Amino acid sequence: MAAKRKYDVFISYRRVGGYDTAKHLNDLLVRDGYKVSFDLDTLRSGNFDDQLLARIEECRDFILIIDQHAFDRTLDKTFDPHNDWLRQELAHALKLNKNIIPIFLSGVTGFPDGLPDDIAAVALKNGPEYNKYYFNDFYKTLKDRFLHKPRSRRFMYVFLPVLLLLSVFLFRNQIFNGLGIANSADIIESNVDVSYYCKSQGEYDKLYAKVDGFEYKIDLPNDVCLDIIAQKDFDQDGIDDALVENIQACGGNAIGNSYFFVSYQGTGFFTVTNEFGTSVWEAPKIEKWKGAQSVVIIDNNSGFNDAAPYTVKERYILKQGKAVRVESAKKQEVSVLKEVRNSDFYDDTDPDRTIVMEYDINNDGREEQFHVRYWERWNAVLFELYIDGKMYECSSGDHRVGVLSTTTNGYHDIVIGDNIVYKWNGRTYACGDDEFQY
Repeated sequence: MAAKRKYDVFISYRRVGGYDTAKHLNDLLVRDGYKVSFDLDTLRSGNFDDQLLARIEECRDFILIIDQHAFDRTLDKTFDPHNDWLRQELAHALKLNKNIIPIFLSGVTGFPDGLPDDIAAVALKNGPEYNKYYFNDFYKTLKDRFLHKPRSRRFMYVFLPVLLLLSVFLFRNQIFNGLGIANSADIIESNVDVSYYCKSQGEYDKLYAKVDGFEYKIDLPNDVCLDIIAQKDFDQDGIDDALVENIQACGGNAIGNSYFFVSYQGTGFFTVTNEFGTSVWEAPKIEKWKGAQSVVIIDNNSGFNDAAPYTVKERYILKQGKAVRVESAKKQEVSVLKEVRNSDFYDDTDPDRTIVMEYDINNDGREEQFHVRYWERWNAVLFELYIDGKMYECSSGDHRVGVLSTTTNGYHDIVIGDNIVYKWNGRTYACGDDEFQY
């Protein structure tokens, strides 16, 4: 009579580079009813012994976690292959024709060339596409398409009582909820203490979190400069999340910033959302929206590009691990009598050319002159305005300058960009505290 299997899944990994993902998968699979062979420290001592081989033999599925350095030892001809545990595990799984599921972590696109003969066949194996920022989707695909179902032995003896207890628990919670009493799970989750912070490492910043006193480093896809804007419960799960600013170009003044959320998922794992905002210059506003915390940004495409300029106001919320846009309103340009735009300079062979726009802005029968120049780095126009031989300089660059039909104190108003209006105050043109210099 064949021996009963003790395990469903064997997870093979390098402790440096693969442990965090392997541990996360182990926790989720165990939660979902799988018997997982994962923590092998007690077996990985001395020679590669029969106990470890037996665990692989008992499993139907073999998950291989592949980080950027997973095969460094394997490809090192000076390294003793008998001490290369990952190679030994993989070779045995291949020999037994196990269902091998490779999982390539961030930065890894495939198997390296030159794998030794005993494991070369692994290059023919396929696995789900891994994305730590959409981990739930990856995990669902792994279970639905690549793993066998967990064994259901002893279901009537083990799981049926559990289900009965769960039913009682849920019935109790319904009673508590009807009385307005929070259930114990809610209380536990709400008591998780999470705080986020950055540490400078050379030119860039690294993102960290402290959970109930334990520090975790949060992996990001690129080297970035960061600022934590707010720590609030954006997704209403009872645990604080972080709104993080990606300081693009690390403060270079030709591009604005973008943002993303970070959420704690439990067991030391975090979700980093998609970024939102292309080039945001104004500080984001955090507002209540339909009972949840939302983030409002003013985005635009200023800077070096020849795309049609735009400015848009957008609202984002954190939902199911993603930054979701729920509102968007594009600014409309006000109509003008005459204008010069950045696009008027795009075909110029002379980058220093000046375009002269003439218009009688004070209705005295003589045309004043706008001397308009192109600022290539910002894809913006700058200008000086000449009135009765006197120069008024505007240092606020934008994608256009135009003359409006409206007047103030006998002078036509001037618009810069979409709808920033400067008016004559008797001395110069002004918009709030900003004035043309003369």
